Amino acid sequence: MEFDASFWRKVVDKSLAAIYITDENGKVLYVNDVVERATKYSKEEIYAMESIFELAHPEDRRYLKREFEELGEEGRFYESRYITKDGRVRHVWGFTAKFTFLGKSYIIGNWIDVTKSKELEQALRESEEFYRTLVEDSLTPVYLLQDGIMVYVNKAFEEATGYKREEIVGRNPFFLIHPEDRGLVYKRYIEREKGLRDTMETYSWRIIRKDGEVRWVTARPGRVTYRGRPAVAATVVDTTEIHKLNIELKKKGEYLAFVNKVMRHDIANAITAIRAVLEIVRDSPEEAEKLIPLAIRRSDYVFRLINDARELEKALEELKPVNVAEMVREVAEQFRNVEVSVEAENVVVSANEGLRAVLNNILQNAMVHGGGKARVEVLANERNGIVRVIDYGKGVPDEIKEKIFEEGFTTGEGMGLGLYITKRILEIFGGEIKVRDNEPSGAIFEIKIPKIKEEG
Repeated sequence: MEFDASFWRKVVDKSLAAIYITDENGKVLYVNDVVERATKYSKEEIYAMESIFELAHPEDRRYLKREFEELGEEGRFYESRYITKDGRVRHVWGFTAKFTFLGKSYIIGNWIDVTKSKELEQALRESEEFYRTLVEDSLTPVYLLQDGIMVYVNKAFEEATGYKREEIVGRNPFFLIHPEDRGLVYKRYIEREKGLRDTMETYSWRIIRKDGEVRWVTARPGRVTYRGRPAVAATVVDTTEIHKLNIELKKKGEYLAFVNKVMRHDIANAITAIRAVLEIVRDSPEEAEKLIPLAIRRSDYVFRLINDARELEKALEELKPVNVAEMVREVAEQFRNVEVSVEAENVVVSANEGLRAVLNNILQNAMVHGGGKARVEVLANERNGIVRVIDYGKGVPDEIKEKIFEEGFTTGEGMGLGLYITKRILEIFGGEIKVRDNEPSGAIFEIKIPKIKEEG
């Protein structure tokens, strides 16, 4: 079947794409019906224009003229804008090429309107830019994690961890997590990325900053899709101060519970005993010589309990840098027959005046139970400041080495709570105390408190 020229003209006129033909200078010779409807200009108005470039957006005319000048028969794709008769800007994607007919050169082109796509692209771009700016400039750290590798972190994340973006992105980031929390955090991440945890959760863990400082963070991770695959995104809040406050409140609560117990039990019992002695003495004066010393010992015991509670209260004060060697020398001056040996002059730990009570308690214990003389050694290892109080008495039997630090343990009347208080104070400092045998006789009480890292 053969089709004549009128058939093909109808096909072109009714085409969905805009079609135009110009001479080699751009003068419009033909446009189909779509061009007329799209531009709002009649065909006659378009034919009357000097060139097709009058339809183009002013900012695109130079680019289009250059494209037309470089045209060949192979043609070119282009993207540009035109302005309708009523002033609206439309986006098109087109193709144009040169051809020769009856010895003359012409240009044929067609375009499709992509304005809606461009508007969507622009809206998406603006939305992405908005959220990117919102996230990037947020005061809250944000991260995106996929396949165990950090994909994105914002500026606040850099500030929170002390690491630059290039030191984190592209790496497994779990080196940031405190070793004691790493396993749990990694397990939850894997479960979330695999979709085993559908709901968002808020939980806390510790991180280790680049400078070595340990900080608490609270995060709300959620499963997202990034580049077609599951990932985990989260916002993070530094909650170190809240955790510190909770710890302080817990310490104070334990202290108040301890004081309450001392008041209700130990002191009440001692006062009851003193009252009983006084009543007996009142009714039987001849018993005074035998019973009054007992009342005095009970009174001394009450004073020691009060002093122990006061020393524990001191340990609840704000921690600060303390030079262990200096404090040991100051405390040792109050005792006779105490030799001080210092291997590390500047052992600085995080403590307070509670440490003075610890040293006083241990030295007092050494004087009373350790043969009347003692030696104190101050040294340090990579992590801790160490104080060893060495005495030369009978020592501490193996079966009670752990018990002597327990609340309420006593080997006789009037022992107070000295060693129990000592252990509690050191725990507040993050330290510990242990006792072992001295050779050939006596005991060694060893105290360890984490050092403060030296600057530079």
